[in-house]
Amino acid sequence: MKPLPIFARTFLLLLGALLVALALGFGLLLTRPPVRPVGVPLSEVVALLSSQLPPTNSRLTVTDSAQRPACPDGQQEDWFMGRRLAGWMNVDVGALHYCRGMRLPVPVDVLRQSRQWQRPFDPTRPPGHGPGPGPGFDPDDRPPPVAGQAPRQPPSPDDIRRANAPLFGDFFVAVRKPDGHWRSVTHRMPGALPSVARHVLVLFLLGAAVMLPLAWWFSRALSAPIRRFAQAADRLGSNPGAPPLDRSGPAELARAADSFNAMQARINRLLDERTRTIGAIAHDLRTPLARLSFRLHALPEEARDKASADIAEMNTMITAALDFLHGQSQRGPRSRLDFASLVESVAGDLADTGHDVTVTASEPALVSGDPLALRRALSNLIDNALKYGQHARLRLQREGCNVVLDVDDDGPGIDPAREDELFLPFARGEESRNRDTGGIGLGLSVAHSVVLDHGGTLRLRNRDDGGLRATLSLPCLSPDLANG
Repeated sequence: MKPLPIFARTFLLLLGALLVALALGFGLLLTRPPVRPVGVPLSEVVALLSSQLPPTNSRLTVTDSAQRPACPDGQQEDWFMGRRLAGWMNVDVGALHYCRGMRLPVPVDVLRQSRQWQRPFDPTRPPGHGPGPGPGFDPDDRPPPVAGQAPRQPPSPDDIRRANAPLFGDFFVAVRKPDGHWRSVTHRMPGALPSVARHVLVLFLLGAAVMLPLAWWFSRALSAPIRRFAQAADRLGSNPGAPPLDRSGPAELARAADSFNAMQARINRLLDERTRTIGAIAHDLRTPLARLSFRLHALPEEARDKASADIAEMNTMITAALDFLHGQSQRGPRSRLDFASLVESVAGDLADTGHDVTVTASEPALVSGDPLALRRALSNLIDNALKYGQHARLRLQREGCNVVLDVDDDGPGIDPAREDELFLPFARGEESRNRDTGGIGLGLSVAHSVVLDHGGTLRLRNRDDGGLRATLSLPCLSPDLANG
């Protein structure tokens, strides 16, 4: 099956997210709890006050007390509904106590019938005259009739009974029984918003459970080819002969992989042509040099000695160039080795020949590499320090998952701007590093090439107290591979 392109995958993911969002919206609309709970019918409140029946509504609480109860905190007495309920229950107004919360729990039908009759509500006083239910308070007050209209009558107890409209919000009703005790009914309206919030949270978690696996699969499917692409680019920098990139993933990345593989093939072809060209030139130069060396016998002794020295230097350069090309084209087998032991071995060989080389190693460090190539790189770095600084101080340590080797010398250092240039073949440092010290500018290039081929890095920087520091870093083997 042909993989879908990135455009199609992105479109399908966004379409799926949109459909899930719409499904969540419809689910919330169809299944959400009511924002305002169902009210309590007046008949139920009257029945609880008039009898010893237990409440059937979990929001209602029935209590009995010997003293007249006060309004609960956050509620105030409502004279209007108190008188209406007293008339319905046929009890004295003073024997019924009605309180309500800040939200008016008066039946909707009653309010609709008495909208033109009832004065605007003032939370500091009951709906009458004066500051309280004094002599001036009359619940039957109503405005004068409007000309041309029949006067509106306040709702009667029969109107309330017929409407049986529910009470909303928090309220408290207490009535005095014939024995002098008070029976009260308390209604506490549960918060609707927490219930809705919980419902929304459940739907959100459900949508996340549906979308997260899809998003994870999409991200993995999209990032895996890109990650392999980046790894192949890194391998190309250190090993141009690495296997070509796999053509997996979306169509766009498959075409990019084809272009990358074609570029890698062209680079390898150019490198091979360069190697063959330089090798052929270096090899062919040996023949005329041999003829020149044979003809030197006819020259005077002084001129013959100078010419022989020049020819010997040219032969040295040709040999070094051929060795460099051989190292570039021939890579030996890799194995697990202790890099600390290899460093101590190379340093010990040089110290045995009278060179000033010291090693400070922290602990063994296993790496995977070509022992001969790594030995050649270490020899070049130490030789470079000895040639230009007469002393070589080596310090080996572990830094995370890498092993780091610092090679310090007391030489003149380098121009920091030329660090990358010094890793190029046949590149030499400052004028003070002349040809009398030996070498033709391939030592650092060989070491750098070997380190890159092993997935490491090689940096040069001047030390604060003088001299040059070459820092070599190689990846260590993981504990599982090291013990395997």
